[in-house]
Amino acid sequence: MMLTGAGPLPRSCQYEGFLSEEERLGLLEWSLSNEGRFKPAKLTGGILDPTRRVATKLGDLGPHKAVLERRLSDRLPDIFRGIGIKPFSPDFLEIELAAHGDGAFFATHTDLPIGPNRRVAGGDGSGRHSRLVSAVYYFHREPKRFSGGSLCLYRHGDPRGDLGFVEIHPTQNSLAAFSSWTRHEVKRVACPSGEFADYRFAVNIWLCREDT
Repeated sequence: MMLTGAGPLPRSCQYEGFLSEEERLGLLEWSLSNEGRFKPAKLTGGILDPTRRVATKLGDLGPHKAVLERRLSDRLPDIFRGIGIKPFSPDFLEIELAAHGDGAFFATHTDLPIGPNRRVAGGDGSGRHSRLVSAVYYFHREPKRFSGGSLCLYRHGDPRGDLGFVEIHPTQNSLAAFSSWTRHEVKRVACPSGEFADYRFAVNIWLCREDT
């Protein structure tokens, strides 16, 4: 029986071969060389809560930020069609680099707070922007030495996935996109070696528009 208020499965898209091999390897090398700069990932509002999220992150992608922005710009028309969002020109692009080791996860959440008392999250921190599109670029060292870490997208009104969900695997050199109000989670990662170089790496990207 359909839960009251449950909607359809959320739309998403995933593109393989998002970066050239040279660009992917350059981003990986840069990430590994900056291991000491990664800090524990926090929730919205700067809250550190290991019962909700375990990961490390870095807000600086160096020269690779411009590369990702160009590739993303090239894909925007396809992304808007794929997730069913009316095209818009982002006022701000929010980007962070995340590393997920053994036991890392992110419990069910939305990137865009919803409800009558919601507080604006993301953007440049001014409170003027809202996240509308969420995208994740996946990359890792070869051979792959971690498992898990899938991204699960849930129906609105069905936060536990009782009515099914969309599962996106962290495929090497791929970018996945979905609407920022979709409830989602990152499943737990297993990385037996515990070595940073073997982690599940991802670049989290949010396309933001200024609230009017």
